[in-house]
Amino acid sequence: MIAEAIDLRLLMLHSEYFRYEAVEKTRFSEEASAGEKSGDLNEPVLVVLVCSENLDEKNPIEVAKKSVEAIVDIAKRVKAKNVVLHSFAHLSDSLSSPNVARKIINEMHRNLTSMGYNSMKTPFGWRDSFELRVKSHPISKVSRTVLPSSHSANREP
Repeated sequence: MIAEAIDLRLLMLHSEYFRYEAVEKTRFSEEASAGEKSGDLNEPVLVVLVCSENLDEKNPIEVAKKSVEAIVDIAKRVKAKNVVLHSFAHLSDSLSSPNVARKIINEMHRNLTSMGYNSMKTPFGWRDSFELRVKSHPISKVSRTVLPSSHSANREP
């Protein structure tokens, strides 16, 4: 089997704060109100960069659920109640469709919120700028790969 990037990638950064500004629409951008185009969270936060890949299209709801399990595991370990989900296509060259990526992130956001996390997501598909200050401890920077169950369990690269 040829190794290729075909699964969801998460890069989790335990940060002191997170700020963002959606600067320019792209052809994949979701609609965003003026209030959604920028955000400033000045307290500890788990920033999750999310990259959805080809295989995720087979079962986006399951991938979202497994992604939330991986996020909650780290959030509990770092004692984070704030979680930011940020679409970050730069982690792969084998991307899912934008519609599937957006569906996964929206489902992750709903699940985290229903579990009591202060979950925020940045507007999908926008050119943006962001600022954060990552903490320095053994699990302040963590990556995870999430696969549908028909392939394998969550794994660490």
